[in-house]
Amino acid sequence: MRRCLTLAERSAGRLGEKLHQYRDRCELIEVRLDFLDAPAVPAPPGGPAELIATCRPVREGGRFKGGERERLQLLSRAAAAGFHWVDLELDAELHAPLPSGTRLIRSHHVFGRFPDPAKAFQTLAQRGGDCLKLAVDVRETEQLTALLGFMEQLGRGGRPRVVIGMGERAQASRFLGELLGNAWTYVSEDESPVAPGQFPLEVVAQLPAGSPERLYGVMGRPVAHSLSPPLHNVLFTRYGIPGWYLPLELDRLEPWFRFLERTSLPFAGFSVTLPFKTEVLPFLERTDSPVESVNTLRRDGGSWVGSNTDLPAFLGPLRRRLDLSGKEAVVLGAGGVVHTVVRALEQEGAAVTVLARDPAKAARFAARHGCRHGSLAEGVPPADLLVNATPVGQYPEVDECLLHSGQIQAAWVYDLIYHPPRTLLLERAEEAGSRTISGLEMFVEQAALQFQIWTGVCPDRDFMAEYLAGVLSGENTT
Repeated sequence: MRRCLTLAERSAGRLGEKLHQYRDRCELIEVRLDFLDAPAVPAPPGGPAELIATCRPVREGGRFKGGERERLQLLSRAAAAGFHWVDLELDAELHAPLPSGTRLIRSHHVFGRFPDPAKAFQTLAQRGGDCLKLAVDVRETEQLTALLGFMEQLGRGGRPRVVIGMGERAQASRFLGELLGNAWTYVSEDESPVAPGQFPLEVVAQLPAGSPERLYGVMGRPVAHSLSPPLHNVLFTRYGIPGWYLPLELDRLEPWFRFLERTSLPFAGFSVTLPFKTEVLPFLERTDSPVESVNTLRRDGGSWVGSNTDLPAFLGPLRRRLDLSGKEAVVLGAGGVVHTVVRALEQEGAAVTVLARDPAKAARFAARHGCRHGSLAEGVPPADLLVNATPVGQYPEVDECLLHSGQIQAAWVYDLIYHPPRTLLLERAEEAGSRTISGLEMFVEQAALQFQIWTGVCPDRDFMAEYLAGVLSGENTT
C-alpha cells in the first residue's frame, strides 16, 4: 500500500524536523502549509519520499485564512523549492505555470452532504491535473457502499486518482482504496488525524505485505479501538496467509450485505460485535450457533454462515477456575453477548439472574431464557459469580463503572471488557475481596477460534496473549 503521510505543524522548524524524521518511512509526504502560524515553505529534506505541498483554504476544510493570492503564491514557492506535487482545489488556478517536473493534484472536498460521486468526479476531471483527488463526507453505511461501488466502477485505468470518504464510517474506503485503483492512501502520524477518518501510519505497517487474496473485518459500532485488526493481521503475517483484516464501522447491515452481493472484493469472513450480534441473523444462510447470537461469519460460496466462538471462549477461563454446577451467577446487561453468556452459564448448571438499567429489557430477556431478572437500581444480590457483559468501562471511557466496591458481593468477578484488561470494575472487585478474571482471556480464545474457522490454522494462544499485552502497554505497534 502506497502511503502518503500528512504532516501538519504550527512551527516551520518543527515541520522541517518531521520531514527529516519521516523522509525514509513512506512513499509520499503531504505538507500542510495552511497549519503554519506564519506562511513559510520548508526546504525539501532529500530522501525517497515525494513531497506534496498543500495549503488548504477554509472553504475546503483547511486552515489558511489569508488572501487567495497569498495562498497561491505559497504553493508556487513550494514548487520552486523542489516539491514534487502541488495540491490545487477545484475552483483555484495558479497565476504562473508550475516548474518542469512538478505535478498537479486537482482536488475537491465535499463536506456536509454526500454528493453523486460520479458527477463530482466528472466535474473534477474536466479541470485537468496529473492526479485527481475526491474526498466526500460519509456518515452512513449506505453512502460508504455507494462510494465503494463507484470506486470499483472506475477501475484501474486512466489518470491517477485518489477517491476517499471522510469520517470514521468511511475508513474502509481508505483501506480498500488501492485495491480499487487509488494511487495512494493518506495516513496520519498518530491517532490524531489531520483529516477526518485518516488512520495512523503504524496501522498500515500492521497489514501483511503484498496484495490480499482474502479480506476480513470486524463489523460493529464503534470499532475504532478494537484490537481485532492488529491481532488478526499479525496472525496472517505469522502464518503466511495473504489476508487483510479491517475495521468496519457500520450503522446498518442491510446496505453492507447488498454491497457484498455485487462487489468483486474478496471478502471471506467477519467478526461481529455490538450492536449486530443478533441483528446479523437474517442475512445468514445458516448458523451453527447454539444461541440466537453470532460473532463470526464465513463465506460459503455466495452465502454467509454464522458461528459463535464467544460461548466456548467465555467458558474456558471459568472452567479452569471453578465448577459452576449449582452456583449463583449474576449477569450485568441484556445485549447481544448476554444471550451467549446466559446460555453458557445455564449449560454448566448455574442459576442465573440478569440485571439491566432498563428493567423492562431485563424482563423481556429473562422471559426468553427462563432465568431471573432485576434492575440494577435495586442493587446487586450476592453471588458466586458476577459477569459484566456491558461496554461500561471500555476504552476510552476507562473511568466509568456500573458498581462501587460496596455493591460487589461475589466470590468471582468476570469482566468481558478486554481493553483495558484491568478495568475499574475489576479493581473495585479486588478491593471488595473478590477474585477476578479479565476479558482478555476470552478475547484471545474467541479470536483464535475465529482464525481457525477462516483459515484452518490453529494459532498459538500464548503468542496472541503476549502480542496483545504488548499492544496494550504500547510496546507493540506493528
